[in-house]
Amino acid sequence: MSKNIRKIIIAMFVFGVFSVIEPNCLNLINTKAYAEEKPYLKNLYLSEGDDIKFSSDINSYIVDVDQDVEEIIVKPKPDNLLETVKINGKIADKDDSYREIIALEKGKNAITIEVQDEKTMNKSEYVVYVYRGGKDAVYFNDIYINGSTIGFDKGNNFYNIELDDDTSIVKFMGIVGNGQYSITVNDTVLNNTNSIKLKFKGIGKYIINIVIKDEDTKRIGKYTLNIYLGIPVSPNVEGSINNIIKPNQWVMKNGRWQYNDALGESLKNIWFYDDKYKSYFHFNGRGNMQTEWTKNDGNSYYLNLDGKMQIGWLLYEEKWYFLGLDGVMRTGWLRDGEKWYYLDENGAMETGWIFADGNWYYLDSHGVMETGWRYYGKKWYYLNSNGAMKTGWVKSGEDWYYLNSNGDMKCGEWLYSGDNWYYLTYAGNMRYDNINIKNSGWLNKDDKYYYFNPDGTMRTSPKTMDGYTYEFNEDGSASNV
Repeated sequence: MSKNIRKIIIAMFVFGVFSVIEPNCLNLINTKAYAEEKPYLKNLYLSEGDDIKFSSDINSYIVDVDQDVEEIIVKPKPDNLLETVKINGKIADKDDSYREIIALEKGKNAITIEVQDEKTMNKSEYVVYVYRGGKDAVYFNDIYINGSTIGFDKGNNFYNIELDDDTSIVKFMGIVGNGQYSITVNDTVLNNTNSIKLKFKGIGKYIINIVIKDEDTKRIGKYTLNIYLGIPVSPNVEGSINNIIKPNQWVMKNGRWQYNDALGESLKNIWFYDDKYKSYFHFNGRGNMQTEWTKNDGNSYYLNLDGKMQIGWLLYEEKWYFLGLDGVMRTGWLRDGEKWYYLDENGAMETGWIFADGNWYYLDSHGVMETGWRYYGKKWYYLNSNGAMKTGWVKSGEDWYYLNSNGDMKCGEWLYSGDNWYYLTYAGNMRYDNINIKNSGWLNKDDKYYYFNPDGTMRTSPKTMDGYTYEFNEDGSASNV
């Protein structure tokens, strides 16, 4: 071993053993605890609803106002006039008696009031829940059945919905506003997705009873959905109204979107391009706009919740799919830009190793086909320019490598190929006599010396180098070194 190499190893050992990285010190110098009391409100005035019994140590209140009340005046008064008051994050004007006008939506409105002592930065927070519509005004923001809105309107608690007679699974989803809510559907409490799949069997009428509970105030709202599976709503009051001729426009019929042609008749079993929305829509045999996956002429398409035909990449139930410009779901190899992907027979994008067209390929975690060297499972593989995994000899750069039948690179061992012996170094490259590197053809292994020709084959016949003739045994080892 050379002196320089020994110096390097010693230096690595020393720094590896004795290097110490000191942890960052915690800065405790400027830490200071304040024990001052928190600020509080002295009083709170609301222009609508019954007077609240205000107490400075009660931080949550509920106020009911009529359905037609569209705004409310709030005037909180702090105990100390030097303190800052914020209403829904906005600093209230002290010169205007901290007065603020709050617009009210139907249902629950949360008004947050914050009082802060600017000296100590201590603060207190109060919340007033104003229910526009009274104690029963606990509403969803929307309700979806099988990915489509039912034509939801706050305050309307009963809906009649027609579904196709071949529908067996009905997916309910409730869209809630800000705050904490729990939803119960037919006595089943929903998880945090606020959705549930209900299984119906056969043509008929089914009832979905829904309870939404506001966990902030413990108030509840109730809804009833009448599902008519394969039969018209009876009595069909809404259908009678919607059946009035409305040419060349979208109409809502029994909770489903339809499109009327120039004669006021709904489009059925047809694709329709709406120039306003710059997208295609598809309608089934009952004239209802379709959503999610649908088959047409043997091809699969995906229609978004608003009915628009999807193109490009789609993430569906944690899998990626690709829809062409014609909306058709692709399978097999796909080129997108300069990258290649592979989609299985169901259209889902593949990752990792795949076997296709008689070859192995590797797709990264984003589904992109890789080329060149790939390190996987602590072994090296080589993928050619079209992504196919190589076996046997392969040239990369100026060196030759050998890939076993399973594709992993051979390294640090002998190889018998084509009636000749070769040696693959621990880096995987073939040992050979490189005319640009002196003595590169020699290998010292197991206390023996071997010589490899420029083509990498092990030498067994004599060779004269630098005026000296070397003799080699049948096993390739030099006999006079």
